[in-house]
Amino acid sequence: MRFKILLDVQKVPQAYRMYLLSFIKEMIKKGDEDVYNQLYDGQKKPKPFTFSFYMNHFELHEEASEYVMKNATLIFSTSDVNIGVAFFNGLSITQKYDHPEYPLKIISKQIGQEKPITSNVVTFNILNALLVEDKTKKPLLISNPTFEQELNIITNKQFQVLYGRQLHEPLKICGHRLKKQVIKETNRHANGKTLFYTAQKGIIRLQGHPEDLRLLYQDGAGIRRAQGFGTLEVIQHG
Repeated sequence: MRFKILLDVQKVPQAYRMYLLSFIKEMIKKGDEDVYNQLYDGQKKPKPFTFSFYMNHFELHEEASEYVMKNATLIFSTSDVNIGVAFFNGLSITQKYDHPEYPLKIISKQIGQEKPITSNVVTFNILNALLVEDKTKKPLLISNPTFEQELNIITNKQFQVLYGRQLHEPLKICGHRLKKQVIKETNRHANGKTLFYTAQKGIIRLQGHPEDLRLLYQDGAGIRRAQGFGTLEVIQHG
C-alpha cells in the first residue's frame, strides 16, 4: 500500500527523518494501537515500511539547521495491509500534528496506485537515499566490489525476519546512475549528537524474483528503511 500526503508545513529540522518518523508512529498508534505495539515492542527489528519526503520551494537555513518551504509531500509505503490501514485511519482522524517547534497540518491524503511488478528486471528511482553498510557498519558505495553481496546479505536478513524466508533469487545490479550523498541525522540513541550517513541517490536497475522486487518496492531497500531511507519508485520493467 502506498500513500501520498500533502502537508501544510513551513519548516522542518535539517535532520528531519526522525521528526517525520514520530509523526508516522503517532498516526499508526491513533489508527490501531495493537498494530503499533506489535511494531514497537522494544525489540530491535526491521519494520515493513518506508517513507520519503519532498519539499516544495525549499531553502536550507544553515544557521538554524532548518529547511524552510512552501509545503511538502510525504510518501508512505508498506507491504503490510494492517499497517497501511492503521496509518490511513490515523490520518483520517487527524487535522494537525502539534509538534512544539515544527507543527504541520494535513491538507490532503490519498491512496496511491502501486505499479505491478511482473518482470525479473526492474529499474527503480530511489526517492530518498539508499544506505548499505557492511557488518562493521562501514558504508558501502556502488563502486565497492562487495556492494551487491552486502545488499543481498542485508536483504536476506530482513526477509527472514519480516516474511519468514530468504530471497527467492539473489539480487543482481544490472545498471545504475547513483550519486554519493552524505546525510545529517540524529536519533534518541545519539544523545543530541549529529550522525552522518553516507548513502546514494539516483537510479538502480535490479534483477531478481518478481515477488522479491515487489516487496523491495513496497518496503524499501537497504538499511534504515523505516527511518526514511531506501524508498523506491518503479521507472520501467525489463
